[in-house]
Amino acid sequence: MGAAADTAVPQVDLSTYGCPLHYVKARQALSRMAAGERVVFLFAAGESAEQVRDGLAADGHRVLSVEAVGDTLRVEVVKAE
Repeated sequence: MGAAADTAVPQVDLSTYGCPLHYVKARQALSRMAAGERVVFLFAAGESAEQVRDGLAADGHRVLSVEAVGDTLRVEVVKAE
């Protein structure tokens, strides 16, 4: 295994959860992480996924990227300090 495997960003698939549970699950996942760690959340695409992204940003977390992949929204986040 190379350095790329060592720096892989963990993914949390929340695409099966609806509003507001997917936001609650995302916050729970972030609460178990250290400040500055990165994580990718996978949400079912739609308005509620965008609200989760905005909510995480409002909580102080940094949203690095948002990418639509088929019916899934891939959101990469850095936990707030």
